[in-house]
Amino acid sequence: MLGRTVGSLGAVLGVFIALAQPSNADAPSSPTAEDGLGQGRAPLRRLTRREYEHSLRDLLDLPGLAVRDMLPEDGRRHGFDRCADVLDVSPVHVAAWHAAADKALLAATVREPASPTPVSERLLPGAQDFFKLALLEGDAVFLKDGRYDASALSPVGGPLPRKLAYYERIKLFPYGHSVGLFRRQGPNDHFALLFTTFTVPHSGRYRLRPSVWSFWWNKGRIEPSREMGAVTLHAADRLLATVDAPSLEPRMHVIDAWLNAGERILFTAASLDPVKVSERPGRAAEYVGPGIAIDRLDVEGPLHEGWPPAGHRLLYGEAVQHDVKQVLATFLSRTFRRPATAAEIALYAGFVSRRLHAGEPLDAALRKAERAALCSPEFLFLGGPPGPLDDWNLAARLASFLWDSIPDDTLFTLARRGRLRHPDVLRSQVDRMLDDPRASRFVEHFLDEWLGLREIDATTPDASLYPEYDPHLRDSMVAETRSFFAVLLAEDRPVTALVDADFAMLNQRLAGHYHLEPFGKAVVGSAIRRVPLPDDSPRGGLLGQSSVLKVTSNGTVTSPVKRGAWVLRTLLDAPPEPPPPDIPAFDPDVRGSVTIREQLARHAADASCAACHEAIDPPGFALENFDVIGGWRDRDRRLPFAVAVADVAVVDGGDADGRPIDASGTLVDGRRFASFAEFKRLLAADPRTLARSLARQLVVYATGADAGAADQAEVDAIVDRAMGKGYGVRTIIHEVVASRLFREQ
Repeated sequence: MLGRTVGSLGAVLGVFIALAQPSNADAPSSPTAEDGLGQGRAPLRRLTRREYEHSLRDLLDLPGLAVRDMLPEDGRRHGFDRCADVLDVSPVHVAAWHAAADKALLAATVREPASPTPVSERLLPGAQDFFKLALLEGDAVFLKDGRYDASALSPVGGPLPRKLAYYERIKLFPYGHSVGLFRRQGPNDHFALLFTTFTVPHSGRYRLRPSVWSFWWNKGRIEPSREMGAVTLHAADRLLATVDAPSLEPRMHVIDAWLNAGERILFTAASLDPVKVSERPGRAAEYVGPGIAIDRLDVEGPLHEGWPPAGHRLLYGEAVQHDVKQVLATFLSRTFRRPATAAEIALYAGFVSRRLHAGEPLDAALRKAERAALCSPEFLFLGGPPGPLDDWNLAARLASFLWDSIPDDTLFTLARRGRLRHPDVLRSQVDRMLDDPRASRFVEHFLDEWLGLREIDATTPDASLYPEYDPHLRDSMVAETRSFFAVLLAEDRPVTALVDADFAMLNQRLAGHYHLEPFGKAVVGSAIRRVPLPDDSPRGGLLGQSSVLKVTSNGTVTSPVKRGAWVLRTLLDAPPEPPPPDIPAFDPDVRGSVTIREQLARHAADASCAACHEAIDPPGFALENFDVIGGWRDRDRRLPFAVAVADVAVVDGGDADGRPIDASGTLVDGRRFASFAEFKRLLAADPRTLARSLARQLVVYATGADAGAADQAEVDAIVDRAMGKGYGVRTIIHEVVASRLFREQ
C-alpha cells in the first residue's frame, strides 16, 4: 500500500493545483512520501474522515464544524477504518478535501471588527408554525398555569373550520403560554417541531434554557404523569441534549452547545409514542394518554471568550499589519504537527506574495495558502521513516489514537523539548489525554469500529414485533455502551468486566426496557448513571447490552451465526474463516425444522460447513435469550415468517407464543454451558484471552496496521505486563503505547 500511496502523493498535489483558483499554478507543493519515507511495519496512512474533521475543529476552534459527510467513505480492514492499506487517495478525495478546507477556513474567518452582540431571545412554542399546526389539529393543546386554556380554544374534537391564517388574524397566535404535546415525530411523518422564529445568526457557543414538564391528559383534564418524561433538542441532525420533564413541575434546564450559522432548533417529546391523535376519533377532546409540556426556550449567544476568535487569530495573526511569514510559521507548524521549516515557510509566503501582486486581498491570499497546507501530505498523512518514531511523530500518533486529532500545546511543547519519549512522561501524557473530554472521541470511534456500533441504524426492528423500539431507546442503547467502556477506562477495571460486570450504565428508558429496578429502587430520568446489579441479573458486560445485541441481529430475527461470529472476532480474537469462494451456497433440507437450532444443525451437518459452525454456533446460542433489541425472553417472540440462516432462507415454525429458548452449548474446546450466565462465567474465567484480544485490537486501531505473525510476541509482552495489574483496561492502553509496536513506524 505504501508504494501505491507514494505514487499517489504527487498526483494529489497536482489535482489540488488544478482545482484551485485560476492562475493558481504556483500553489505551494510539499515534499512527498518519496522524500525519505520507506516501508515500516505500519505504513504511512492518510487521515480518516473523522480525523480530518476533528483536526480542523481543534485547529480552528470550531467544535461544531461538520465536514465529515463531505468526504468519501473510508475503507475498512481488520475491522477498522484506520488501516493504511484501505485508505486510498484519489482525485475525488482531493476535491473533497479542497471543499472541506474551504468551508472550515471560511467558518473560522470573521468580518466584524468587534464581537457580535449576543442575542437573547425567548422562543414561545405557540409562536412557531409547526406548533401552531399541532395545536389546531389536536396533536397538542393550549396550556396556562398548569391547566387547559379553554379561553384560547376548546379541546379539538374534529377538523377546525378555518385555516391557520384565520387564527393568526384573530390573534390566537402567537400564543403566549405553554403547549402540551401528545406525540413525537415517527418514521416517515412530518411532525418536526422546529423553532421557526429563530435562525442561528452566527456560529458559536450558545446557552439554551428549555422549560419542560410532563402530564397525563384525560379528555381535557391535566393529571400527574405516570413517569418522568424526556425531551430532546437537535440542531440539524446533531443531538444537543436529552433532558427530563418531571410531572406537573416545570424544570428549567441549562444547555451549553455549539450552533452553526443558519441552523434551527428542533424539539422532540422523546418519551412519547408517535401516536397521531389528530387521526383518532374525537382527537384531543377524547384522548387519554401521556403528554409533554414546553413553556418556552430561551436562547443566548454567541458567547465568545475573546475577539477575534482563536481560529481567526491563527489564520490571520494578531496585528493589523500582518507579518505573513510569522502567521504562516504558526499555522503551518500547527497544521504539520511539527515546526515548519524555513524552506516551507518561504514556499508558502512566496505563494501569498504572488497572489498579492496579482491583486488579491491579503486575507484571501492567506486562505489559499492555508488551504493548500490543509490539502498537503504533511497534514493529510501520518507516519515517519521506518524505525523508532521521533517526538513529533510520536505526539501525532498519540493525538490520533486518543483524540482523533492533532497534538495540543502540551504535546507540542514536550516534543519540542525532546521529552515525550521518556517512559514516565509518556505515561503521564496518556493519563492526561484519557482524562480530557476529547478522549470521548476515542471511546466513540473505537467502539463504533471494534464493536460495530456504527451499524446501529443498519436495520430497523419490525414495528409489529418490537413497538417499544424508538429513537430515545436507540440513543440510550449507544450511550450505555459508551458510558460503560468509559467507566472501565477511568477506573482501570479488569478486562473480565467486558463480559461480566456487577454494574450497568442505565437511564429510565433502559431500566424499563430491561425490566430492572435494582434492589427495589427505580431508575428515574434520562441521564445515564451507574447502577449496581443484582447477582442474578443477565446485564453487566457488553453481551447484555442492547446496542451490541441489536448490531448482531438481522433486524427482525436474531442470528446465532452472526452473534457467534461477533463473539469470536471481537472478544476472543478468533475470527472464523470466510466460506471458501469456490463452494456454492448450501441449501440444506429444512423440511420439518421448527427452531433455529434445528435448522442450523441440519445446515452444519454438511462437511463443508461443520468445522466453522462448531466454533460459531455455541456462542450464538448462548445469546438467544436476548431478542433483536436486547430485551430478555424465555420464549422466542416471533410469528411465522421466513428467516435467513447463513445464505439460505428457511421457514421458521414458531407461533405467536414462540418456542422455549435453549441457550445451552459446548464450546470448541469442550467446555459446556447450560445458560447465558454460565457462558459469561466461562469467558470471564480466561482473562488472558480477553486481554490479548483487546490489546491486539488496540494495536491495529492505534497504528493503522494489523498485528501480524511477526508481532505476536510483542502483543504477548503487552499482555504479560498488564497481568500484574489485573489486566486493567487502562493498563492495557498504557502498555500498548509503551510497546515497540506503537513507538515505531
